[in-house]
Amino acid sequence: MNSAIHPFKAGKWMAALVLATALPTAFAADNNKAAGPAATPTPQQPLPNPAAEQALKKHFQAIFSALEGKTAVPDAKNFTEEFNKQASSDQLKQVFAQVHQTVGDCHIAGQMRSPISYIGSYLLQCDKAFVPMDIAVEERAPYRVHSLLIRPSYNKP
Repeated sequence: MNSAIHPFKAGKWMAALVLATALPTAFAADNNKAAGPAATPTPQQPLPNPAAEQALKKHFQAIFSALEGKTAVPDAKNFTEEFNKQASSDQLKQVFAQVHQTVGDCHIAGQMRSPISYIGSYLLQCDKAFVPMDIAVEERAPYRVHSLLIRPSYNKP
């Protein structure tokens, strides 16, 4: 699956960073099974992976800190090869600066808990808007970031 940095319009133009390689899905149905009541697939939840969850938290904090301009953008070694092919460190820095300039300072308003240890969804409450952010790391070590999505902001009520 191809990835790209793509601008979206949500009130104002804002950079939305979409770097999604094929996300593993725990709920994909097997299309090769015969149809009928006995063929109804049962979704398989992945087993909890504390190491992946810790890596996800670590990577999110590093990316959030870089988005806020408090630290440098994480090194390329923190991202998969496919991710690095799609976005350089300089491009990430530009996107983070544009997002910060558009919405102001942010703090983490919430996190949606997921049964999948290596995927996280966060809501940032910023000075000018709310910004949803999704991040995913590899299912297995070394748990590098392979997907990052900074969704278009939406105005505060």
